[in-house]
Amino acid sequence: MSVRPLAIPQPSSPPHDRPSARRLLDLDWILLLATLMLMGYGLAMGYSITVEDRNFTGDVGQQMLRALLYGVVGASAMAVVALVDYAWLGTLAPVIFIGTLVLLAIVLVVGSSTLGATRWVTIAGFNFQPSEFAKVFMIIVLAKWFADRDVRSPFTLLGGLAILAVPVALVFRQPDLGTSLVFFGMFFGMAFVAGARLWQLTALLAAGAAALPLVWGFLKEYQKARLTAFTDPYSDPQGAGWNIIQSLIAVGSGSLTGKGLTHGTQSPLGYLPIAESDFVFSGLAEDLGFVGAVILFALYIVLLFAALSIARRSRDAFGTYIAGGVAAVFTFQIMVNVGMAVSLMPVTGIPLPFISQGGSSLISICFALGVLQAISMRASAGGQRSAG
Repeated sequence: MSVRPLAIPQPSSPPHDRPSARRLLDLDWILLLATLMLMGYGLAMGYSITVEDRNFTGDVGQQMLRALLYGVVGASAMAVVALVDYAWLGTLAPVIFIGTLVLLAIVLVVGSSTLGATRWVTIAGFNFQPSEFAKVFMIIVLAKWFADRDVRSPFTLLGGLAILAVPVALVFRQPDLGTSLVFFGMFFGMAFVAGARLWQLTALLAAGAAALPLVWGFLKEYQKARLTAFTDPYSDPQGAGWNIIQSLIAVGSGSLTGKGLTHGTQSPLGYLPIAESDFVFSGLAEDLGFVGAVILFALYIVLLFAALSIARRSRDAFGTYIAGGVAAVFTFQIMVNVGMAVSLMPVTGIPLPFISQGGSSLISICFALGVLQAISMRASAGGQRSAG
């Protein structure tokens, strides 16, 4: 009886594409529409939270102009990236990997510190957070690794984890526990899309769980407090549980339709912490209520289904894995950010895509979605994708 050999994904297609106006017909218009609507949603919430923030002493108009500028830069980056044959990204994967490590290392050397964390580099008055771009760059690197190998081989999976080890360590040193966890969410999502067996992923998760006591020893005390407080925030209402309790109050007070934009009370009274990023969903739920949250989730679902559709239509394994990685990172960040706002997840400082304020986050998201559009625009160029 003959044994059918394992199907090995084909390498990513060689670069050969030239920009063409006709490619615009192959844009994923659903993805584009969801992206623009989410960017608008984020601008509206950014305005509301800025007005409500009693600690904000600058000019609201200038702040919104800054946010709009980030949006224009992000949209421009998305358009430019979409015009480039994404196969070039696979060819340049080793350079992208080294560049990512250099960027993350620079942060530790010359980065500016805020609230005890060194995560930003200031360029021309703008704060630049390399770890946000590192997430997108490592999706590309990992997609190339999986596309050129049999992902069901233990060596491929362990090799992928080894590739992530250095950037994860550099991000963890900042310290940024939340982004470190995003890398692992990315890995498992991409490995699943690439065809890794369920028992292999389960075994890796079990190994990770077994290593938790060791990792726990490297965490700072405030990180340990955050990771445990969500199970019972009322056991330390004035300490580690404070943020979660105030977040729950904000979410609950929004009721069905919310208090209205700029009419929230938790942030103006100084109760809702870090309302512009970590707990932005709490501010959204207070201002726009259950209806506003449902609209946000609906837009996210449309965007994620569009990403998975592109993964299915991709002309090669490399494009499929990139699209799967982007969907995995989005899903992980949405689940964790919303989960911590309603006390279902630990507080880890993971931003909510499009809604949390931050130029680096928005531009890196647009870059990733530009790559998805590049994949969509070339889905028919290579014919039927090789099985794998």
